[in-house]
Amino acid sequence: MARGSIMHMKPSCRAMVRCDALTKSAGFRLYPMWMIGANVIARLGGMAILVLIGHAYSEADLGTYFQLLAVVGLAVTATQAGSGPLLVRLAQNAALGQAMHVVATRFLIAGFASILIVTTNSVPLVQYWPLILIPIAAALSPDWMIAAKTRFSRLGMIAVIGQACGIMVAVWASLSHSDLALYLILPAVSLTSLALATAFAFEQSPSHSTNAAPTNGSSAFGLVGFTLLAGFVPNLDFVLLGTDNDPLFLAQRVFLFCAGLIAAIASTLFAKNEVGQLRDIWLLTPMALIAGLLLLLPDRMANLFFASPSDDLITILQVGAAWPVLMAFVARQILMLQEISAAKWLGWGCLALMVITAPAMPTSDLAPDIMKLIELRLACLVLILLACQKVATRRRVMA
Repeated sequence: MARGSIMHMKPSCRAMVRCDALTKSAGFRLYPMWMIGANVIARLGGMAILVLIGHAYSEADLGTYFQLLAVVGLAVTATQAGSGPLLVRLAQNAALGQAMHVVATRFLIAGFASILIVTTNSVPLVQYWPLILIPIAAALSPDWMIAAKTRFSRLGMIAVIGQACGIMVAVWASLSHSDLALYLILPAVSLTSLALATAFAFEQSPSHSTNAAPTNGSSAFGLVGFTLLAGFVPNLDFVLLGTDNDPLFLAQRVFLFCAGLIAAIASTLFAKNEVGQLRDIWLLTPMALIAGLLLLLPDRMANLFFASPSDDLITILQVGAAWPVLMAFVARQILMLQEISAAKWLGWGCLALMVITAPAMPTSDLAPDIMKLIELRLACLVLILLACQKVATRRRVMA
């Protein structure tokens, strides 16, 4: 592959420098094939869980369950406080003292988020109490230490084993139709992942850290803002605009499969400092394929995941076919902007804009109309990030 690229390059110094950079990162070209393969296996495990419970529980039961999961997803994002990439950079720069302060802050936020969920929810706590364990597990997980060492085989193993545990609980839920089993599925995944991440993070073995530039205050502030934006976007509009709309939250679980795959790929690309066309191929190609399936075969996709899906659910999946591609573009722009000090306020500003403008959006009781509005807002976010990236790039070139 590298040889073919050299043969087609112009004999200029700039091309040779670029070729040298590509050659140095040649190991990464083999690496993502199995790393992203492991993440695909883990996401397929999530699909298996969705299929198992989607054919065992009613649309009303699943609607309540998935709406709670969306709220818990926001709590997890708030708990992690956009600190994942920052913790990776701190670990790579051997600033473990600062990293421990960040982890302690995450744990406190997890406690406050859990209290907020309990006090603002009308569903009895006895029904969903296992879900409260998820933000706490997310706060304490040392997976960032593994990512900092670029030991991605361990992260892939954690993802696969965690999903396997979730599938076993999902089988129990599908056979027993028990509410407790249903609400234990994701906590089982989270707690298993926490235990494995702890074991792998502190095992005595050679590490191969990727060299990273020291993270200054401006860069850290930008990292946190953009990571919060990326974490909130998949759940935010569904929670703010689609309250008590069961078909919408059922469709969101399909979209969240895409968001999880995007997050896995993006975190991998970030830790390896990957740029250019290879980054775009890994982010955009899978989502374009999924978008095509949703657009052309929405009924088959719905019947795959759910027993007797409603017409509204099928329509939402078709109308929302562009959502995975838009999310991939959001992730692409965030990867390009998050460590540029001139854009340190952009992630925070976009997140605030998404929250502030949500109440001003036109309301509708029709789930497909809500889905169109969610996609429109996501497209606007992509345009804002793209415009700011162009401006930031121009300024850096002129400087």
